[in-house]
Amino acid sequence: MGAINPAKIKTIRKKDGNEPVKVYKKGGEVWDKPNPKKKSTLLSPAKKSAAKAAAKAAGRPYPNLIDNMRMARK
Repeated sequence: MGAINPAKIKTIRKKDGNEPVKVYKKGGEVWDKPNPKKKSTLLSPAKKSAAKAAAKAAGRPYPNLIDNMRMARK
């Protein structure tokens, strides 16, 4: 699912049972939000390699959206 801010999740109890259910607060996931800039910028070669290294450290063969966003922010 990607990186989820713990503040964006709340736990509620179902009406028919005691099993807790996690529900996203208003705002949702990263990919549900539109791009505020309405433009994309390419990652530099150094940021690309840093994103690949982060993905490899996490056990993934290639970087995902969160890896790329993290490197673009730096």
